[in-house]
Amino acid sequence: NIPRVLPENMGAEITLGSWDVPGIFKEIQSLGNIDEDEMYRTFNMGIGYILVVDPGIKESIMGSLEELGESVYEIGKVRAGIDGVKLCQG
Repeated sequence: NIPRVLPENMGAEITLGSWDVPGIFKEIQSLGNIDEDEMYRTFNMGIGYILVVDPGIKESIMGSLEELGESVYEIGKVRAGIDGVKLCQG
């Protein structure tokens, strides 16, 4: 739940296509006739965890996680004046 980790008056822009959505989510969406926005809200489309980090240390954090064998994606940005989470086309 991204909005819970952000300060007041801040929101997140999530860039669609910045990670590979596992096929199971596309199957669920198709079989359940579920709206895409609802799929992202409910299932996060394969994103297990997020880290919100200062841009100055982003590369270091990403490198450390990759060294540990984790798949790492930069999926968006925190912005002032956005309410909640906004999905954006990449």
